Amino acid sequence: MSTLHAETIERTDTSRPLTADGLLRRRASQRPGVIALSDPPNLEALGFGPPKSLSYREADTAVDALASFFIELGLEPGDTIAVQLPNLALCPLTLLAAWRAGLTVAALPMLWRAHEIAKACEEVAPKALIGVSSFAGQNYAETLCAIAVSQISVRFVLGFGRGLPDGVASLDEAIAAGQNKRDRLMEAPPRVTPAMITFTARAGAPLLPIVRREEELLAQGAMTVLALSLDTHDVILNPYPLTGPLGLSLGLMPWLIGGGTLAQHHPFDYAPFIEQLLETGATVTAAPPAILAELAKDGVLRRPSCRLRRLGAVWSMPELAGPPPPPFYGATPLLFDVYPLGDLTSLVLRRETRAGPTSLPLGRIHLEDDGEAAVFLETKLARVRSGGGDLLLRGPLVPHGPAGPLALDADGFVSTGLRAETEAGDGTRLWLKRDPELLHHGGFTLAGCELDQLYQSFPGFLDAACFVLPDPIVGDRIFAAIVPRPSEPVSLEALTRFLEERQIAPYKFPDKLLVVKQIPRDADGRLLREQILMQV
Repeated sequence: MSTLHAETIERTDTSRPLTADGLLRRRASQRPGVIALSDPPNLEALGFGPPKSLSYREADTAVDALASFFIELGLEPGDTIAVQLPNLALCPLTLLAAWRAGLTVAALPMLWRAHEIAKACEEVAPKALIGVSSFAGQNYAETLCAIAVSQISVRFVLGFGRGLPDGVASLDEAIAAGQNKRDRLMEAPPRVTPAMITFTARAGAPLLPIVRREEELLAQGAMTVLALSLDTHDVILNPYPLTGPLGLSLGLMPWLIGGGTLAQHHPFDYAPFIEQLLETGATVTAAPPAILAELAKDGVLRRPSCRLRRLGAVWSMPELAGPPPPPFYGATPLLFDVYPLGDLTSLVLRRETRAGPTSLPLGRIHLEDDGEAAVFLETKLARVRSGGGDLLLRGPLVPHGPAGPLALDADGFVSTGLRAETEAGDGTRLWLKRDPELLHHGGFTLAGCELDQLYQSFPGFLDAACFVLPDPIVGDRIFAAIVPRPSEPVSLEALTRFLEERQIAPYKFPDKLLVVKQIPRDADGRLLREQILMQV
C-alpha cells in the first residue's frame, strides 16, 4: 500500500496489516460517542421495527458480540458464510464481524430468491446462511431454511428480526448477550482467505463469483476518500447495497477510512431518501442522473437544511451507450461521477466541469494529495477495431481469479466483459458501449442467455428471447419476444406465475411480451438480438 493510502487512512501501527474491522476498532477508541451508523427512516413501514443509530463504541461492541458468536458456533477462519441482508445498519455490522472472525462473506442480493441462492451456494459452499425473518413482505429466513436442507455444506442458519423459524439462531440475541461481556474479542490472525465474494454475469455465464481481497476493498475506499476529500465530519448517505462495487465504493469502505457517519438506505424510495438526506445532515450521496435532476427540480438542494457538499451521478451502461448524456445543472454541491465497470470495481472521478460528466480515461488513473500521486486503476482496450474493443483493467482496485473470465492476462489485466471505444479525435478518453448479450437492470448485470432459457421453458411458448430498452432509472427495461404455441392464449400474468413458482428473482421478469412470427437467428443458431429490436 502506498504512502498516500497510508496517510489517508491514518495508519499508525505498521507491525500488522491494516484491516477493515481494525479501522472500526480504532474509530471506537478515538471517537466512541460519535454516530457511526444509522438506518433509513421508513424501516417500520418495511416491517422491520424502528430505525436505529449506533455510536462507534456501540458498533464495535456489536461487531465483537457477533464475531464471538460466530466463533462459539464453531465457524473457523477461512470458512465462507452467505449473507443476504437489506441495506440497513446491521449489514455492515455483520460483514465486519465476519471479517473480525476471519470468515469470508458471500454477499447475496436481497432480490435473489431460492433459484439464485441455491446456485450461489453450489459455487461457494457456505458453512452458514444469514438473513432476516421477513422484510418488505418476504419471508427470507424460511427460504434460507429450505435451501439449507439441500446444501451439504450448510451447518447453520442465522437471522435478525422477530419471529424467526425454529432452528434459526437469533443474531439480535447474540448482540444483546455480547453487550454484557467485558472481554474484548482477540484479533484474528492475518487474513489468508478472501474477505468477500460478490457475483456478476458474463455473456454465456449467468453466475460468476468475484473474489475480493481485503486490500482491494480498502483501496476502493481510499480512492473515494481522496477523490472527494472526505473526512471525519462527513455523513455518507448510501442507497446502494453492499453486494457489489457501488455500495462498497460509495458506502462501507469510505466510511471506515474517512471515519465519518454512514446512513444506510434501502430500498430506494424517493420521499424517504429526501427525508433521510435532510434529517441526517448528509454531506455525500450519489444516485442515477435522473434522480439528481429531480433533486434539482424539487429545490431540495437549495433548502437551508441541506448539507450536501458532494453529489455523485452513477452512470449505468445504457446511459453510457451512444452520444454523451445531457449535462446536469442546478446543484450547489460539487459534482462527481461514478462508473461501475463490469461489476469488478467502481471508478469515482471528481467532475472536471459542471456542464457534463467526466468521461472514462484511457490508461493510468491516479489521484494526487499534497503533491504525491497513487495509481488506482489502469484501463486498456484489447482487440481494437476502429478505436473500440474490450475494456481491460488492472491496479489495486481490481479483483481477479485463477482462471476463466476473471484471469489475469500476460500483462496483469482483467477483462471487464464490457466494450469501449475512444472518443472521435481523442485517443485518451473512453466511452463504454453495450454488449448485446449483457443486460443491466437495477444494478444487476444479467446474461441474456439466462433469460432466454427461462422464458423458453414456459410451456405456452414455442420459442422466446429477451431484449431491452433503456430506462433512466433502472438502466434496462426487460421485455420478452415470444412465439406462442398455436391457439395458446398469450398472458404475461401466466409467465410471471410460472417464474414465481420456480422462485426466480423478480427483476428477471419481463415488463411486457412481444409476439413475433419467429426469433431471428443466424445460420449457426446464434440469436440476433438486434433484429428483435428492429421489430419494435
